[in-house]
Amino acid sequence: MKNILIYINKISLIFVILLFGSTAINAQDEKEGFFRKHKFVNMTEFGGLFGRLKYQTNYYGGWYPYPYPGNYPDQYQIKNKVNLSMQTFNGVYIDRKTAAGITIGVDGYGETVLMPIALGVRRSLLQKKEGGSSLQAGIDAGYSTTWLNEDNTGFHTKGGLLVSPTIGYRLPMRNGSAWLINIGYRFQRAEYKMDRNGNEVYWSETNEVRKYKRMVLRLGIEF
Repeated sequence: MKNILIYINKISLIFVILLFGSTAINAQDEKEGFFRKHKFVNMTEFGGLFGRLKYQTNYYGGWYPYPYPGNYPDQYQIKNKVNLSMQTFNGVYIDRKTAAGITIGVDGYGETVLMPIALGVRRSLLQKKEGGSSLQAGIDAGYSTTWLNEDNTGFHTKGGLLVSPTIGYRLPMRNGSAWLINIGYRFQRAEYKMDRNGNEVYWSETNEVRKYKRMVLRLGIEF
C-alpha cells in the first residue's frame, strides 16, 4: 500500500510539472506571437527647442514705507531662447501604420532640467511605395517631472503638463532602420517657488508659473 501511495505521489508530481511547463510554453508562444504580430519599435531623437521666454525680473513682494506704502508690481522681460532636447519612444506597431508606446525625454531650460514621461502615438500619413520614405505624424501627452533637476538653495521647482505634436519624414535604410526628421510644437508647464527672505516690513518671495511654448526640431533614428 505504501509503495502505491509513493507511486501516486510521483505521478501527481510529474503531472504538476508537465502542467506548469505547458502553461509556461503557451505563455511564451503567446508572447512571441504577440511580438511577431506587433513589431517592437524604438525611436531616439536629439534636437533643439526654439522660442521666447517671459521671465520675472523682480521678486519684491513686500512693501517699504518710503515714500509711500504700497506693493511693487511684478516686472517681466522677454528674450529668445534655444534649448537642447532629447527623447526616446518605445512601443509596438498596433497596425501597419500606427505605433503606440511610452516616451521619455530630457529637456533643458537654462538652469532647469525637466524629464517628461508621456504616452505617445506615431502614425504614417503618406507613403508612395511600400518600404519607401513616408510622412509621419506623432503626439506625446504626459507629465514633466523634475527628477533630474537640482534647485539652488531656497528655490523649489515642480513639473507639470506636457503636450507635443510633431510631423516629419521617415527615411528607411537598407538594414531595416530609418532616419527621422521631425518638426513640431512643445508645451510644458512648470512651477517655481522662492522661499521668503527678509522681515515683516521688507521681504521678497516668488511663486511663478512658467508655460514653455517651443517649436521643436529633432533628428533621430528608428530601430
